[in-house]
Amino acid sequence: MKSFFQDEFINSKVLSRLTKEIRREQLESTIDEISYLNELQSHIICKCDLSSSQNQELANIKKINNATRENLQA
Repeated sequence: MKSFFQDEFINSKVLSRLTKEIRREQLESTIDEISYLNELQSHIICKCDLSSSQNQELANIKKINNATRENLQA
């Protein structure tokens, strides 16, 4: 049993799998945060009734953020 945990091949495989799982969890939480911020942004736009140029600029920023988020998910 002691040699099993000292095996570098096993350790590297386990550590690489754990690293991938941690990255996936962090990515999922980041995506959730971005979605929440997009909802807040939409709510503020509706509530504050910003000018159309400001609305267009915010919509463009939102599209860029959504595209980036979709690329991260892929």
